[in-house]
Amino acid sequence: MKNKSDLERLEDAKVTFGEHAFAPTEMYCDKCGSQMKRADIEMPVSDYVKVKLKVFICSKCREEMLGLNEAKKLDRALVINRLLSQDYPVSFKRRLSFDGDNYIFRLPSELTKGKHTEVKIIPLESNEALIRW
Repeated sequence: MKNKSDLERLEDAKVTFGEHAFAPTEMYCDKCGSQMKRADIEMPVSDYVKVKLKVFICSKCREEMLGLNEAKKLDRALVINRLLSQDYPVSFKRRLSFDGDNYIFRLPSELTKGKHTEVKIIPLESNEALIRW
């Protein structure tokens, strides 16, 4: 039998992940090998955007690490900060209507693919909000 190429061996590989692979309950420091302690921190991304994270901190060398879920939260905060700090190239202008109790605006069906019946509105400032569907 001939030797398999690297690509063929890779295709045969079976990969499994542990239950807490992306949201670890414990970590060990890459620098000194000590078990790290969990800590809740509030990380400022800018003057007006902060994110609360659960990090692992090494008590010996002060190295900090994030699990994947916490890294995603930090990444989202960085994206929101970028969106708030500059004019974003894609935007939609809509007329705001008032029905006596509520303000109303419509989203284009091309944007939502017409499949969503609810939106989540997260206030950022008195005149800004993040809308997620």
